[in-house]
Amino acid sequence: MYIYFGGVVMEKRLSYRKAKKGIAEQYNVSINQDIIKSLGITPNDRKVQMFYDRASKRLIIRKA
Repeated sequence: MYIYFGGVVMEKRLSYRKAKKGIAEQYNVSINQDIIKSLGITPNDRKVQMFYDRASKRLIIRKA
């Protein structure tokens, strides 16, 4: 997975957790705190919108 931030490309590896007791498996990615701050995300206001573009295989995260 690649993250673009201010013209800089960061390659990230997704973490994985197996399904337990019928709960779905999960994938996670850590996002640099500078990116979180630039989006205006705070501990009290963490709502984001996520879009998946199948054609370009991109996941887009925006502040809600």
